[in-house]
Amino acid sequence: MSLFAFNLRGIAPFTLIKRAVQEFVADDMPTYAAALAYQMLFSLFPFLLFLIALIGFLHLPDFFTFLREQAAYLLPPTALDTVNPIIDQLQTQQGGLLSFSIIIALWSASGGFRSLMTAMNSAYDVVESRPSWKRIPLSVLHTIGLAGLLLSAAALMVLGPQVMNWLAAYVGLEDYMVTLWALIRWPLAVFLLMIAVAALYYVTPDVKQSFRFITPGSVLAVVVWILASLGFGYYVQNFANYNATYGSIGAIIVLLLYFYLSSAVLLFGAEINAVIEHHSDEGKEKGEKTPGDGGVEADEEIQAGQDEGTQQEGVLGEARVVQRPNGRN
Repeated sequence: MSLFAFNLRGIAPFTLIKRAVQEFVADDMPTYAAALAYQMLFSLFPFLLFLIALIGFLHLPDFFTFLREQAAYLLPPTALDTVNPIIDQLQTQQGGLLSFSIIIALWSASGGFRSLMTAMNSAYDVVESRPSWKRIPLSVLHTIGLAGLLLSAAALMVLGPQVMNWLAAYVGLEDYMVTLWALIRWPLAVFLLMIAVAALYYVTPDVKQSFRFITPGSVLAVVVWILASLGFGYYVQNFANYNATYGSIGAIIVLLLYFYLSSAVLLFGAEINAVIEHHSDEGKEKGEKTPGDGGVEADEEIQAGQDEGTQQEGVLGEARVVQRPNGRN
């Protein structure tokens, strides 16, 4: 059987997408997307603090020269008197600030990762069973790995031409290699983004995953995210004047909306993966953490019945018999 050929029990692609939308709403994913957007915004400022401290620690004079030039171009002279001393201070080595900013950035970003774990569990209709002492270190480690992939993709898109020109000059690469790199760097960056998203779908839910079942959502999420980003950017530039309406907080509003849009696309990709797997003969059923384990739905029904005074005693009794074959009725 082909790696990406799924036996979906006769479900058409349009019906599959329709069910993914229904699951997206039923699982309250818009609320999770809002929570993730807030966590991303909350993590942004510690990350910028870390980035600035890292640049100061590495002593990159060209970068600070660029900052001064841009500040002189954009700011009035009175504002420059305030900004230039800050740039001078950042240019000095600040190991303590770097260490502090790393800790804060990792903790805030890993909090967003744990929120994503909860959302992914909801997409697969499973209950989180990993203890906190395991989830917190995992979230920190996965945050570091994800940041590395995203920074690599960003570096390919932004710094790719400069790096290849430097290699061509100092290593002796042929001109056609530079041209070839200019052509492949964007597809390569998109491929890295897909790997990053697939890694999220693989590690965040408390289920045993197969890359075969998370690839469709990964590809779809990245493609839709790119198109949505282009559309949102065009809308903001041409139709929505947030600065005129909201003043200085307009940029934060736009950023928060963009984070919400990105989070919603990411979670919808997870719902696509879950629907494909739940309707495939080779995948897990709804609520299962591993194929054939029976899921958690029976346990939840039993607990709900106990909390409500065992209103559905017959159904619960059957579930107890399944769970305890040698048990008493």
